[in-house]
Amino acid sequence: MGLRETKKQHTRGVIADEAMRLFVQRGFDRVTVAEVAAAAGVSEKTVFNYFPTKEDLFYDEVPARAAALVDAVRNRAPGESIADALERQQSAQCGRMCSPGFVTFARVIEDSPALQAKELEIMAVYTRALAGAIAEELGAHPLDAQIAANALVSVQWQFFRDARAQALAGRHGPAAARRLRAELKRAYRLLEHGLIQLEGKAHGS
Repeated sequence: MGLRETKKQHTRGVIADEAMRLFVQRGFDRVTVAEVAAAAGVSEKTVFNYFPTKEDLFYDEVPARAAALVDAVRNRAPGESIADALERQQSAQCGRMCSPGFVTFARVIEDSPALQAKELEIMAVYTRALAGAIAEELGAHPLDAQIAANALVSVQWQFFRDARAQALAGRHGPAAARRLRAELKRAYRLLEHGLIQLEGKAHGS
């Protein structure tokens, strides 16, 4: 990475860090972009050069998360399915999502309708990235890749919501991480075996 790119990454990081500090202190909806810019020592225009919307300041890791989904598909182990690769990647995040720090993150989202609405847009970003990777890796028809990506990202979103609900309920630590991993495994098994399994359980009850 060149000096110019390193400087840009540093500036982006400072802006994101200062934004998160203010959001945690005062709540997302009560902080302005101008205040974030002042705290980071840059202009509002500079903030928007790095983050197109205020919500992007909070969800600053979305580009990296989308890239990680694509990497999980492209770099999966020989014989490993895409679903298994994504489950493995997300399972590795359970400790972080059951930490005290994630509780703070979850509370900011819970108090902001704007951030909750932004989630839908974020999941669309993930779906596009994943659909492209699936089509490229498997040579799948674009529609098939899109359908598969939608299903896989639905698990990702439910995983995030479950982690948030658990954090807000005061459950964190190793026991909470084990529970989250078990729920993730359950979701992927349902996805893997589909509605046939679900319908079979309903008829058998």
